[in-house]
Amino acid sequence: MGMRMSETRPAPKTGHSALAHAGEVAQWVLLLLGWLWLGEQGMRLGWSLASGVLAVSLWWAARLLCRGSHWALRASPTVMAFCGGLSALGVWLPEALAAWNLAHLGLLALALMWGAWSGLVETRNRVSTFDLAPVAWHPVLAAAAVSWMWWAPVDAISAAVSTSVFLALCTAVLHARDLATTDTLRVCRGQRADLSHVLAPSAMGLMMGSLWLGNVWCAGLGWTTQEMVLGHLAMMAVLPTLVAWVGRDSVALTRFRPLLSLALLVLGALMLLGQSAVYNFLAMLLPSLAWAVHCSRPRTALGFSGNSSAWWMRSMALALGPGLLLWVGMASPAHGPLAMQSALALLGVLAAVQALVLRTHTPVAYPAWSAP
Repeated sequence: MGMRMSETRPAPKTGHSALAHAGEVAQWVLLLLGWLWLGEQGMRLGWSLASGVLAVSLWWAARLLCRGSHWALRASPTVMAFCGGLSALGVWLPEALAAWNLAHLGLLALALMWGAWSGLVETRNRVSTFDLAPVAWHPVLAAAAVSWMWWAPVDAISAAVSTSVFLALCTAVLHARDLATTDTLRVCRGQRADLSHVLAPSAMGLMMGSLWLGNVWCAGLGWTTQEMVLGHLAMMAVLPTLVAWVGRDSVALTRFRPLLSLALLVLGALMLLGQSAVYNFLAMLLPSLAWAVHCSRPRTALGFSGNSSAWWMRSMALALGPGLLLWVGMASPAHGPLAMQSALALLGVLAAVQALVLRTHTPVAYPAWSAP
């Protein structure tokens, strides 16, 4: 993971533009479904450990560990399709093992496979969503498809069928895209960013995971579960598109994007000091805007010229992402919304410290991913 990103990486081919767009939508569907379906299954199975977010945390950790690895870079299209096919079939694993009281084990096995596949897909994607078109409509379309599936009144079996079909379609589209792109990534694009680009994805991941906590911290807004799902989909998929569209011609915004993202995280943490529904809403919205600013940045972004190793930053991403979500899940039954508020406050404090660090270092370019 210590190698640098090649500065002469071949540009993606333009002869498969429709396939590239379809693949980007499929990748967003894969991401959004992972956050929603695995967490819902943890709650549906009545899992007391970590309030149902254990599978989500495991899936998130597998993605971070696989993303940028040598295995992901060298995997063939056949391996990618195999992982996708196993994930699509693995949706049925909890139901198949329920007769032996092993449904939870089946869900964890699926989370590992799904996470490895997601990390593999994200590693081998050549183009950022926000570079494919003047308006990045791909996450919006993916969110609409996932919300349509989620809103349909179905039982557990029908939901498994639709989820499995969605993953199978994603597998087919992503396999076709990988076959059509003949150039290969020969170096590890490991994460060498600074902490400022770990905090925003961690905050957004906590937002998505909060849907499946035993004491949902945003329940004070009076939303139903369906409305909270749609709201979280909008925060994760629609906000980055809107932010990228509004700031697409602003050079200054691009330059100061890391500081803006950190400032929004700090403001979101300050909103936790209030007790009203308005403060609770702003405590959700501001970190989500920080994620949107982070997500819509160019694939090669600006950060400070530190000496952070890929191993150290990956460890920080694991600790502040799936590790923190797992802690919140374990603490939530005893402490309620305070657990989630404490986690977001921690990210806000780290964001404030990191903002001070950014002000004293020279920005440099580095490769980075958008998804948490």
